[in-house]
Amino acid sequence: MFKRGKWDMPKGRVEDRACREQSALREVNEETGLALDKLTVEGKLVPTWHTTRHNNIKYLKKTHWFLMRYDGDDDATNPQVEEGIIECRWVHLSDLPTYRALLPVRIDYVVDFWHQNMAYTPRP
Repeated sequence: MFKRGKWDMPKGRVEDRACREQSALREVNEETGLALDKLTVEGKLVPTWHTTRHNNIKYLKKTHWFLMRYDGDDDATNPQVEEGIIECRWVHLSDLPTYRALLPVRIDYVVDFWHQNMAYTPRP
């Protein structure tokens, strides 16, 4: 998804004691418009750390990333513009290098982990 001049991935907070996987599915649904009932978590990716601010206090935040599958033939997206997301796009593996320059460092790290460890693993 394209947000604030960078290609990014959906993320957010765990709400109402939901598990991380359920929260990740909800965030992907909210930020991309993909149907929640067609999204499944297939595995864990590498976590990342970054600083964030709340009430003018800096915090160190750990983000958990998940590999997901979308089982639908209606893969059109609906970006959550109120969150600053102006475009969501499916990227073919062969086109990945053209996006890498506009990935935040932590997202590039997660994509690199996936590419090196999971991209060529057969899926059930």
